[in-house]
Amino acid sequence: MPELERLELLVANPDLYDVADQVFPGRTPGTRGRRPAYPTFIYLILLASISIFETAEMACANFQHEHMWKTVREGVRQHRGDTAADSLPETGPQRHHWHDFRPKMLVALHEFREASRDAWINQALAQGMLARKRRGTLVRPHRSQVITGDGTVVKPASDQTEEFTIDEKTGELHHHRVDPDATVQLEGGDREIYGNKLVSFSVRDECSPHSRIILNADTARHQSKELDPDRQEEAKVALRLALEIRTRAPGNHTVVYDKAWRGTHRAPLIRAGLTTFTRQYDGLRPHPLMKYRYKSTGCTHDLYAAEGRACDRLITVEGKTLYDPIPVREVEYRSGEECRFYHILEIPCRNGPHVERIPVYETREDQALDPRTKRMRFNRTEHLRIIPPGTEAGDRLIGFRQDSESVFSTLDETHRLRRVPAYGADGALLIYIGYAWAKNSVALGISRRTR
Repeated sequence: MPELERLELLVANPDLYDVADQVFPGRTPGTRGRRPAYPTFIYLILLASISIFETAEMACANFQHEHMWKTVREGVRQHRGDTAADSLPETGPQRHHWHDFRPKMLVALHEFREASRDAWINQALAQGMLARKRRGTLVRPHRSQVITGDGTVVKPASDQTEEFTIDEKTGELHHHRVDPDATVQLEGGDREIYGNKLVSFSVRDECSPHSRIILNADTARHQSKELDPDRQEEAKVALRLALEIRTRAPGNHTVVYDKAWRGTHRAPLIRAGLTTFTRQYDGLRPHPLMKYRYKSTGCTHDLYAAEGRACDRLITVEGKTLYDPIPVREVEYRSGEECRFYHILEIPCRNGPHVERIPVYETREDQALDPRTKRMRFNRTEHLRIIPPGTEAGDRLIGFRQDSESVFSTLDETHRLRRVPAYGADGALLIYIGYAWAKNSVALGISRRTR
């Protein structure tokens, strides 16, 4: 999409002006001091424009162009009236204006993130996504009911890790700007990248280009606890962000993430009523679930949790152990103060199938401490999945998560040299919030055209 068209859709987003007034209110009339050169909403437009024009320098340069600045003024005229538009300077802000206002954004970053999150979730609801009434089925939800999340490491403006270096040939001392929060982190399991980690969740409509809406985002700090006592690693940040979305968009939605979520992260999401799907973590040994004895037929079935689902433990004539997956006839959902999920199993048997119901949420019996180990008796949500991996429904949801990775791929391609033009975890998050505003404004504009 051309840069000018994206800018037109950005300045046509009314939520951007409302958030600016909420987080960065203008000066009260009659206040002493020099009148600000630009209203605060202009700086939010400039922030989002960094992801349109690659850098803040290029965004400011484009705002000096008559046609580009006229586009911004027309957006202001539409949402703030003729007086506000006509009172703007003849050209847009320059780099020194941006450098003066950016620290204020960083100071109010927490409030800015929350206000943006609420506006984005409300946009999704207004566009018919995350509806309270379920669309599709529990195991095959409609695309607009699936919240996909992912984490990525974004490269800072420089890869320098040492503040001072000495030129080996000349002996000259060089000073470098070093990102205070960046560390070497693994991405994709084995790829080392130096940078800051971001976590983001989004939703999109089915078969609708440019419909993806970023719902929530934050940083995941990976410095040591000594250097950063307030750090939160990716899985905990992702859990918090997903629960924030659930609070503001009630309903039995499906949330999909990668293997960073373990049972301890999935359990609170399931209690909140979210159908949670992740791939099974490697290396888990089969765990006994229940042994059923049927007097009427004289048969016994020993159920184990293996590969994320209930299996019938079988012993071959050679003495080998096999775990035969048991078909799930139905997934049962019960809402309440703490939501519950069950599998209705149909256990194959030579005497005819047996139907049993097992919980796939963390029960009170599971939470009780084992007196011998002093640990929880059974980490059920670690061993069982509501939607088992390897099934048709599970493969469909994995595809949705992979599709969501385009958000971060576009982020990399958006900025020069695939680097976020900022230093520090908060600086990277600020740029990402601007990027999300730019993308969500396109989704809003396209939605209005196609109604």
